[in-house]
Amino acid sequence: MYAVVVGGGSIGSSVARWLVSAGHEVVVIDSDVSMCEAVEEELGSVTITGDGTEAEVLTRAGANRAGIFIAATGRDDQNLTACQLAKYRFGASRTMALANLTNHRRLLELAGVDVVIDATGLVLDRVKDELAGVDKQEQAGP
Repeated sequence: MYAVVVGGGSIGSSVARWLVSAGHEVVVIDSDVSMCEAVEEELGSVTITGDGTEAEVLTRAGANRAGIFIAATGRDDQNLTACQLAKYRFGASRTMALANLTNHRRLLELAGVDVVIDATGLVLDRVKDELAGVDKQEQAGP
């Protein structure tokens, strides 16, 4: 499958690394040259330096043939814009976006993003699970 990942930071590069290891063809878009260089050092020539919310950059990335389009920047507005362009202008089969703020999750869903990943919600759920385990241990006593 051909995958486009917008955002070459820790989340985007981790997703790209996994996709490559699973045998998928990947391109990573990031506006930061040093971020692109770091990804290329590890994964090879798989990056495009540019703004993932610009149609020209998405054209160069091959968004029109993306089986999955993943927006994983630190900004929800960029993730939303990139996914909308990929889906509605380029016909990407499936879009995924990182919601950095929980209250943006519903907006991303209403805007047509196929899969929204609530980063804050995931962390909060994990903390709650861990604390629930500690509370049970304390209630059981020594």
